[in-house]
Amino acid sequence: MIKTLYRFVSGKFQNVFLDYKVDFKPRFGHGNGGAHPQLLDIVEAQRETYANHLESFLKYKEVYFDISKADQESDDTQPGWNNDFLPGLDIVAMYGLLRELNPKQYIEIGSGNSTKVARKAIKEGELDTKITSIDPYPRAQIDAMADKVIRKPIEEMEDYSDITNLEAGDILFIDNSHRCLPNSDVTVCFLELLPQLKKGVIVHVHDIYIPYDYPQFMCDRAYSEQYVLTAFLLANPKKYRPILPNYFISEDAELKKILAPVWEHENLQGVEQHGGSFWFEVTE
Repeated sequence: MIKTLYRFVSGKFQNVFLDYKVDFKPRFGHGNGGAHPQLLDIVEAQRETYANHLESFLKYKEVYFDISKADQESDDTQPGWNNDFLPGLDIVAMYGLLRELNPKQYIEIGSGNSTKVARKAIKEGELDTKITSIDPYPRAQIDAMADKVIRKPIEEMEDYSDITNLEAGDILFIDNSHRCLPNSDVTVCFLELLPQLKKGVIVHVHDIYIPYDYPQFMCDRAYSEQYVLTAFLLANPKKYRPILPNYFISEDAELKKILAPVWEHENLQGVEQHGGSFWFEVTE
């Protein structure tokens, strides 16, 4: 209650008033039936791809064993488990994909724990990848870890050529405000950037629960980015091919067990095993 009142009166926050009452609650999953049927078909169609990626990550299990929990890590340039922002499966997947793909460019819209994971993968894999960080207020001090920093909101940038010039195998990592609003970062990413990406570019969007709806606590935050991504997938599933839907994986017993050798290690006891990253490839 106190937090809600603070947000209402503080000048730091912006209030939105709706003309009609909306009952913010999930329509698919989370105690409200199963997954969205059409989305489930799209996601299920790529199971072999997910399994192959997950199996490839096992070769890095010794790396995962050596990562400390965030509250036990004294080096603020190193990623840590249970960091409140990037769950366990997302760390495993991000590190593994960067090592496997060795992209020339990794551009992130929203920085922090993801930057730490990316830099760790680049350093330990001796990759040629260059990091571009776009974030006006990164949660973690990451300037020293990025090759290029842009400290302004994506919607205020005048030149998007770094993003639109990404080549096949490069990565665009999106972790922003999660709300599609007039002139918001989500609106810019999906309406102005995604349609211009070249074939073969790999895209990540965070806090995505496809093929399920947002859970209640995300509905309470009025997140809406997932619905825009859903529209893209439903309209053109061949062009936007899922390659790693982490929440789906963490809810699927068959896929989840592939990483059991990682999670069962004594160093990872108590580490959160779920994920919220949704990775897809632009195929046309």
